[in-house]
Amino acid sequence: MAAVGLGEVGAVFVLETSRLSRSLADWHKLLDVCALTDTLLVDHDGIYNPNDFNDRVLLGFKGTWSHTELHAMRIRLQGAKLHKARKGELRCSPPTGYLYDPSGALILDPDESVVASIRLLFQQFKALGSAYGMMRFFAEQGIPFPRRLWAPDTNGCLQWGPLSLTRILAILHNPTYTGAYVYGRRRSQPVVVAGQLARVRTLQRPREQWTVVIQDAHPAYLSWEEYLENERQLTRNRTNLQGDGPQGTPRQGAALLQGLLLCGRCGRRMTIRYQGTAGCQAIYQCDRRRFHDGQGGVCWSVPAGPIDMAVEAHVLDALTQDNLDISLAVLQQMEQEAQELDRHWQLQIERAHYEAQRAQRQYDAVEPDNRLVARTLERRWNEKLRQLEEIEQAYAQARQRERLDLSPQKRQQILRLASDLPAVWRAPTTTQAERKGLLGLLVKQIALTPADLPQRQTRVQILWHTEATTELWVARPSIKERFRTPRQVVEAIARLAAGRLDEEIAAALNEQELRSGRSKPFTAASVAWVRYKHGIRKPGSDPRMAARTDARSDGRYSTRALAQRLGVTISTIHYWRQHGIIPATQEIPGGPWWHEVTPEVLAALCQRIHRVPVRTDNLSCS
Repeated sequence: MAAVGLGEVGAVFVLETSRLSRSLADWHKLLDVCALTDTLLVDHDGIYNPNDFNDRVLLGFKGTWSHTELHAMRIRLQGAKLHKARKGELRCSPPTGYLYDPSGALILDPDESVVASIRLLFQQFKALGSAYGMMRFFAEQGIPFPRRLWAPDTNGCLQWGPLSLTRILAILHNPTYTGAYVYGRRRSQPVVVAGQLARVRTLQRPREQWTVVIQDAHPAYLSWEEYLENERQLTRNRTNLQGDGPQGTPRQGAALLQGLLLCGRCGRRMTIRYQGTAGCQAIYQCDRRRFHDGQGGVCWSVPAGPIDMAVEAHVLDALTQDNLDISLAVLQQMEQEAQELDRHWQLQIERAHYEAQRAQRQYDAVEPDNRLVARTLERRWNEKLRQLEEIEQAYAQARQRERLDLSPQKRQQILRLASDLPAVWRAPTTTQAERKGLLGLLVKQIALTPADLPQRQTRVQILWHTEATTELWVARPSIKERFRTPRQVVEAIARLAAGRLDEEIAAALNEQELRSGRSKPFTAASVAWVRYKHGIRKPGSDPRMAARTDARSDGRYSTRALAQRLGVTISTIHYWRQHGIIPATQEIPGGPWWHEVTPEVLAALCQRIHRVPVRTDNLSCS
């Protein structure tokens, strides 16, 4: 086109017009440019001048006919492809874990380690319920994952490497692992930018629009029902989901009832909002009407703390009745997981042994004088031995870290812990996500309903997985009570007040992860306000309060109080203390001095006072 547009071409020769008319738009552009530059078009039928009307009409008809012919060929080819797919005979690159046999049937991968890796992936997703959690599991265990390469010149080469989130989602979304032959899961959508085709985007079709679905077409790794449950679990795990369905895998948030709450007023699912510094204060609120009814605002909300404490106490009380069946189920599950993981490592070691022995046989088979080949085979043998050593070391570390074998002592320990689930619940090593997971195994849904009469309360209705229901009533604090300083904080400040500055008290409270009524960390000013509000005095460490104190319960006097009692100046008291005339103590560095005035000390002081004091009481020299 550039050469024709510059007038450098006298004629364009083509065997047939279909070579240039696969796009009618491009074909007519070529005719227009040839007409402007007086360029001829030549095919096996004749010579055409685009400036001639009759030739222009004939060229247009030829281009249209060629385009129609290409369209018909495309339709026939697509029809043949679809017909083959409906019979389940259209072959595509098989996913990892499958291979084609000589007859063209899809079979499980003959490599046992590949099959074990795929099965381990599905088992861990069933246990963890999260793609991210499964990726962390494989990374922490150092377990490699297989991949079959089907690019040109690879011929299904097997590679092992880390498992990424993209591969996990691709495997979980692939229905081929259910034994079903599926065709037409995706469709292509052109993306036009500035009037031109920029790229072609691949979109997923809904399950109801799949073109071909043939159940039980080949061996399966999981059932169709398990595949659908995995799809639902991935949907529930989405954080941007606006539906009323239950939420997915528990997270590390402070709210205990994540994904279980329903609004007793409207029946919609309640959400969680975190307030305060670092999201320390959780609130359950119903705001779904803005998504369904187009109305703004919140239906109602309630602090999560009292609700969580009441539900936790009720559930733990129910767990203390009979947990023998739970104990045995937990033990059986742990033993099964340990056996599967140990078998996976054994297959990896067996594969590494085979590859190392194969490299050794190749090295032994080469002629010693052929050093060009011997050096390469020796280097390959050493590499396989190094890989074998790395896998054995990783296996040993996994046994120490994850306890792949259960001794009789560990079995008894697991049974004791499972029979005392409240102790497991309150253990410091139990995370909030694990507590939520345990609660989800017992409780199906929880409905919260506000009740203002005769007092502000929240009605908590618990629906267990056994279809039994229980009901609780929890006091609902007012806005003033919600931001009130917790009683345990006030008691902690009272304990820490003696001998400490407000800055030190604030630091101690923050180390204990205690927060104010507004879920903020403490400062010296906030501690001073709490002390003032609740009448907590600490004269032993506050110079300002010490100056206003006459005498403590132990008979010790501050500097100002002693000077006023004896009728001398404060500097005189400092002079006597520095020269050891008055015994004094300083409870904290930089704090006030407290003087102990005994009769002997009083007699020594009276000898040094040369004027009669203004005050004549029990502590004077009159």
